Amino acid sequence: MSLRMSLVGAIVLALMASTGWTAAAQNGKSPATQVVTLKVTGMTCGGCEAAVQHAARNVDGVTAVKANSDKGIAEVTYDPAKTTPAAIAKVISEKSGFKAEAPSTATNKK
Repeated sequence: MSLRMSLVGAIVLALMASTGWTAAAQNGKSPATQVVTLKVTGMTCGGCEAAVQHAARNVDGVTAVKANSDKGIAEVTYDPAKTTPAAIAKVISEKSGFKAEAPSTATNKK
């Protein structure tokens, strides 16, 4: 029976690790991500959006990106402990060929 309990415990721990459950979750704290809306100049189509998204995803700490060529923006979800809006905008500008600008005072949503 103790082997069965050990196996169940190991499975539970593996599931918790694979779903991102951490000590912070135990304390009732959610992961600290923020969302910033970057101005991106020059996008005209879905291919442009894809290039911007691909560039932003290469930044360590970026967890999600939505680019919109009609609005000229990219909404980026990121971990502020790993990167900043200015750093993300710089990488987008360098890697995609579209000029990305971070807001002077980042408007963050949790």
